Amino acid sequence: QRLSLRSYDSYLKTDTVKILTQKHVDWVVGSGLKLQCEPDSDVLGFEGITLSVDALMLFKKKAESRFNLYANSKYADYSRQRTLNQLANDFYKAKRLSGDVLVICRIEATGPNVQFISGSHVKTPSADFLNDVKSRGNYEKHGIEFNERGEHVAYFIQVIDKDNFLGKFERILCYGEKSKRKLSWMIYGEKISPDHVRAIPQLTQTLEKVAKLDRYTEATVGKAEQGANIPYSIEHDQYSTGEDILTEIKNRKNNIVVDVDANHKLADGLANKITETTSNQVFNMPVGAKLKGMAPTTDTSYEAFERANFNKIAAAANVPPEVALQMYNSNYSASRAAINGWGYVVDIDRNDFAIDFYIPFYKLWLEVEILKNKIEAPGYVTALDNEDFMVIEAYSKCRFIGKNMPHIDPLKEVKAAELMIELGIVSREQATEMLNQGEWYSNNQKILEEDKVIFKPVVIKTPKENDTI
Repeated sequence: QRLSLRSYDSYLKTDTVKILTQKHVDWVVGSGLKLQCEPDSDVLGFEGITLSVDALMLFKKKAESRFNLYANSKYADYSRQRTLNQLANDFYKAKRLSGDVLVICRIEATGPNVQFISGSHVKTPSADFLNDVKSRGNYEKHGIEFNERGEHVAYFIQVIDKDNFLGKFERILCYGEKSKRKLSWMIYGEKISPDHVRAIPQLTQTLEKVAKLDRYTEATVGKAEQGANIPYSIEHDQYSTGEDILTEIKNRKNNIVVDVDANHKLADGLANKITETTSNQVFNMPVGAKLKGMAPTTDTSYEAFERANFNKIAAAANVPPEVALQMYNSNYSASRAAINGWGYVVDIDRNDFAIDFYIPFYKLWLEVEILKNKIEAPGYVTALDNEDFMVIEAYSKCRFIGKNMPHIDPLKEVKAAELMIELGIVSREQATEMLNQGEWYSNNQKILEEDKVIFKPVVIKTPKENDTI
């Protein structure tokens, strides 16, 4: 709980934490991940379900188009406030800052929806709940009920109660009592040990250093600010009369008449003329006094010190410093290496988050769509009745993709993709994804339609054979 609060506080107050966290959120999830439906036709065939190529393509097209539309609608949100993709950003950010977060799904007429529950609300309940846990032969740890195999059975959530200042607890089952489907689960940030049932924020290791670096930055800026408030100093030699020119200026502003030396009066008259003609201020310094401008009191080693520590903090957060600061000052190869390294980290995080959030929700959504006869899947309902997980998993097989890394030199990237297609290393669809250009099938269909508009057929009749070309 303390680490979670410190992490959120650091995100709110410290730019370093905001930069590193937001980079992960923007690149791993961003505007949302897109479904790529990939049913395993081989496994279906082994299980006695044979689908034609047209039937398989129709299944993929229906599943992808309907789910991607549903994911961008607010029907996927229990409170009808955000889309599924926007909720994905919330869940991913929460698992990084809070450590863990609870997902609760509910089935309604429009389909399944998601409710966001912060991990801070999942707590050990009161004694009466714990007695019930023991009577079921289970045990509880940090707000989670386990069975003898260590599986999650239920979660205890502390909710607001208008009649009780401390609130009350609710028990949320992991699996529906009637459907037996997984309807709630935890999304974890970082577990130090597999034995731990709760996770910690993913910036835990750097919170102390970030706090100290932030205080050092504030002290450096404060020192420069205080130094800027003292622009001048008056230096006196052994012949100085000790007069304070600043006091004289203050007396003039307050209309206090001061009898000054006659020699000074002459100089004052000249100074007034200069001020009137040049719009500048001229100080008439006393004998033996000299007005000296103060040099700015900045820490010359600050930038190198701050950059060295930021690089370590960024490396601990798996973000290249160039990417974090969006400053690519190196050559093409070095910048490309940094982007590729960052892309590898993003791919791993994206795959893990898809497994934790998108794929369980998609499987639940797909089952509802098939039961509503919106998507044809021969043998799926029978597999549900027989609990044939091989058929269910074969139909549900998928992956979720997002935006790839930007290209420093797009021409080089296109040529590389073209060569990989010629060598048979990647497909046209994969190359299109690599270049962030949408879907190849959809693009190709649009190109064919555009060609019909641009290149209109011309009918020519030959005078001798009367053939149509």
